[in-house]
Amino acid sequence: MTPDPCSLATDYMEQNLNILNLEDSPNDSELIKEILFDAGIECDIIRVENEKDYLWAIENHNIDIILADYTLPLFDGLSALKIALKKCPDVPFVFVTGTLGEEIAVESLKSGATDYVLKDGLLRLVPAVQKALREVEFKIKRKQSENALRESEEKYRELVESISSILYTVDNKGIVTYISPSVQALIGYSSSEIIGRSLFVLIYPEDISYIEKQFKKRLSNSLEPSEYRIVKKSGETIWVTSSSREIIREKKLVGLRGLIVNIDEDKKFKEKLNESLDRLQNANRGIIQAMALTIETRDPYTAGHQRRVACLARAIATEMNLSEQQIEGLNMAGSIHDLGKLSVPADILSKPSRLSEIEYELIKIHPEAGYNILKDIEFPWPVAQIILQHHERMDGSGYPKGLMGEDIIMESRILSVADVVEAISSHRPYRSAQGVDKALEEVADKKGILYDPVVVDACLRVFKEKGFKF
Repeated sequence: MTPDPCSLATDYMEQNLNILNLEDSPNDSELIKEILFDAGIECDIIRVENEKDYLWAIENHNIDIILADYTLPLFDGLSALKIALKKCPDVPFVFVTGTLGEEIAVESLKSGATDYVLKDGLLRLVPAVQKALREVEFKIKRKQSENALRESEEKYRELVESISSILYTVDNKGIVTYISPSVQALIGYSSSEIIGRSLFVLIYPEDISYIEKQFKKRLSNSLEPSEYRIVKKSGETIWVTSSSREIIREKKLVGLRGLIVNIDEDKKFKEKLNESLDRLQNANRGIIQAMALTIETRDPYTAGHQRRVACLARAIATEMNLSEQQIEGLNMAGSIHDLGKLSVPADILSKPSRLSEIEYELIKIHPEAGYNILKDIEFPWPVAQIILQHHERMDGSGYPKGLMGEDIIMESRILSVADVVEAISSHRPYRSAQGVDKALEEVADKKGILYDPVVVDACLRVFKEKGFKF
């Protein structure tokens, strides 16, 4: 079941929040508290007006979120933001202000603010706070997963360091000529019970054929380690690994000297670790699905856009014979490539007419905003980097960095073509759908200029030869 993104921050919001409010108007501060209380968000407001009190509050209170006016008589919001990013970088920072021009709004979001709310539109305050707390929840879950994995790795190291080993020698027929006393602790037999017997009698029946072949290889100077099962005196079966070297006497091979290591617990631990890693991978996918749903909830006009882009990107990558790891990473990135639009006001996303230049500049921050949300999450794929570069173009005319050619990673080059094809094909608030043919014509015309020619060719084959449909 896909988790409800709005529920991810529920536990966090059920507690009494400490809100640091940089505000010179007590009435405005009280109004903020009333609006949040009416929405079911219990909170304590710590109101400050100057830098000294602001610093003291950060250092002496466990602050959950900062709500700051932009302009105050004794202090300013941008300075407060810089201090917060240095002193408490994980605490979300939202401007709640009476005046904030569009250019300043863009600059504040680029500088690290989570969001901004104008005082004449305080209905946006509750969703802005909820969005900020969701981001905190994502970070908390990520850290918990990282700590769990780190603990597993430490247990694994302790296990490896505590394994006891058995030294043995056999003749060239596999008869045991020596075995160390530690064998009794491992399998229950004493040394005297084993010496003079074939080593193969200890081996689990299903593994005997494999070990006989390995033994012959070792006698032929092939000395790779072997993993197999042996049967203890009690009848219990355990996994071991062994490695050996030849015993040469008078220039003749007379047997092997080897080391047997108990890896039974290691095997079981690896199975559990793999299960844990699978759960962690599934958790990552769940977080990505929650993020995707959050974006589509804010931008209903492009609902399904990310899924369709991810589907086409995956098909193109498969056509190009990319690795399974790359394809999965591209699919994950495609599913949330517009994550950064959480930082863009919803009325701009759904505007039914062409955007103004300043509105377009606001939209253009979304790749970098998405990157900043994801950059510290240790996915097994370069998800943040793919999203950061998906609006770059081969000739350097893209954004946000103006990268060119090979400087753009392949996954982003694929995602950019898939994004353009889907966008042109589909309906938008300011225009009707133009269809797949028009979309393919666009990328074909700009092949080698804006888009990677290899990617474009693969995209055309996917539609025209493989019958791909959204």
